[in-house]
Amino acid sequence: MKIWKILSPKVLTAEERPDNITTETQAKVKVTRLLFSDNEARAYVGAPRPKYPVVPGRFAVGVVAEAGKGCLKTEKNTRVYIHDVLPCGECARCRAGDPESCAQMRAAGSGCEGYLRDFVVTDEANLSPLPLSVSDDEALFIGIVSLCEAVIDRLNVNKGDHIAVFGGREIGNILCQLLIYHQAVPIFVDADEGSLALAAQCGVYYTVRADEALEENICRITGGRLARDSVYCSGSDLSPALPFTYTAADGTVIYTGFDFPDVTVAVKPALEKRLTVTAVTNDYSNNATAINRIVNKAVNLAPFRKDVRPVADIAKLFDEAAALKDAGKHVPYTVVNMI
Repeated sequence: MKIWKILSPKVLTAEERPDNITTETQAKVKVTRLLFSDNEARAYVGAPRPKYPVVPGRFAVGVVAEAGKGCLKTEKNTRVYIHDVLPCGECARCRAGDPESCAQMRAAGSGCEGYLRDFVVTDEANLSPLPLSVSDDEALFIGIVSLCEAVIDRLNVNKGDHIAVFGGREIGNILCQLLIYHQAVPIFVDADEGSLALAAQCGVYYTVRADEALEENICRITGGRLARDSVYCSGSDLSPALPFTYTAADGTVIYTGFDFPDVTVAVKPALEKRLTVTAVTNDYSNNATAINRIVNKAVNLAPFRKDVRPVADIAKLFDEAAALKDAGKHVPYTVVNMI
């Protein structure tokens, strides 16, 4: 069975390695689709300083090729989403039987081995069976939708609340769509015209360019009250201090994403406004909710899964992504056909 590894910055290799079921609650999954994104590009170029070697690939779906005798929800030929976040199994919460509250969640492709490989052997608890109404390509976004739902849970949004979402491109766009589903009023802020246009195409009514007119536009949209809460998405070109300026007093500011570069933010404006500042990164508990949102068409994912490449192009895809990163450009989502 083939497995791809990043040995050092911009050095990708493939090797053969046997992976077999060792316990009755494990399943062996043939990986069929993988989502290539900025997560994989960062690992390849060495930012932010991953621990090599790295088996990349955070988001993947597959088909169960073999199921242990103790598996209850999966059997051979079951289509599954392979969870992108796994509990550590070692912290006090995991040992107490509460893995959903794990204090040290491990992300596939960084905290533990990812899914750029032919087969994955994992415990059945790390698999979510997929309904027929969810395509493989849609299922690749379950982890992202799950993260966005975790953000919304933390915000505790009410109907009509103005929520400012700063940057994030695809993640910010998907979060805005889900906020609309929850009857909130998102304001998507970005410096990139393409991202703003795509958000508008996906039904996000308020899209605001991050320029000298930003304050005027947010005040106009909110009637001068500013956003009740704000979300800053990692990987954005925007200043991480922006939410402090455009969030109303006593509001909440959430920093979210799958990885955070080193940033320095002056917190005095947040203290003066009595803002609650928190973070939502790896979510483990909302996969079922995410599948439900996709089934109910609460989010339009079609614009993010247009490019499909064969696994034979994987080395070329990494090099192309590295060139984009080196040029300071965005790495778009690409679906990799692993069959």
